[in-house]
Amino acid sequence: MWDMARPELILKTIERNPGIRFREIMDELGLKNGTLSHHLQKLEQGSVLRVERTPRVARFYPLSVKDEEIPIIKRLRQETPRRILRLLLDVDEVNFSEMFLRIKRSPGTTSLYVTELVDDGIIKDRFENGKRFFSLPDKDTVNKLISKYHPDLMDKTIENYSDVIASL
Repeated sequence: MWDMARPELILKTIERNPGIRFREIMDELGLKNGTLSHHLQKLEQGSVLRVERTPRVARFYPLSVKDEEIPIIKRLRQETPRRILRLLLDVDEVNFSEMFLRIKRSPGTTSLYVTELVDDGIIKDRFENGKRFFSLPDKDTVNKLISKYHPDLMDKTIENYSDVIASL
C-alpha cells in the first residue's frame, strides 16, 4: 500500500512546475530516487500525469497542459531559450547578431537554442539580405504560459518593454 500524501505532494509540485525533471522533483521534495520512482510510476500507471521521455531526461506535466504548450513550457524552463522568448516578446523581430548581444550569450549558444526553438515551431525565421531574422508568431500563448507558470518573468518583460519605450 502506498502513502497517499506523497503522490498528492508530487502531483502538486508537477502542477506548479510543469516540465519539471525527475532530479528537480527529488531535490524539491527531499525524496530518495527509489521512493520518487515508485510514486511516479504509480501516478503514470494511474494516468494522472503525462511524461515526456528523451534519451537523458524525463519531464513531467499535469494532464491540464495541452500538447501544443509542452514545447513552450519546456523551453521556458531553460535559461537561454527563456531569454530569447522574453526578447521576442519585447520586439516584433530581431536579427541574429542583435539577438546574441541582447540576451548576453555567445553566438554558438544562441544558435543552438534558436535552432531548437525554430525546430519546435515556437519562433519563426526568415532571411533577408544575408541576415537571419527571428520573430515570435504566437506571443499570446507565450505570455499566457509565462503568466501562469512563471509570473516572475512577466515583471522583467514589462520592465524591458518600458526600457524600450523610454529609449524611443
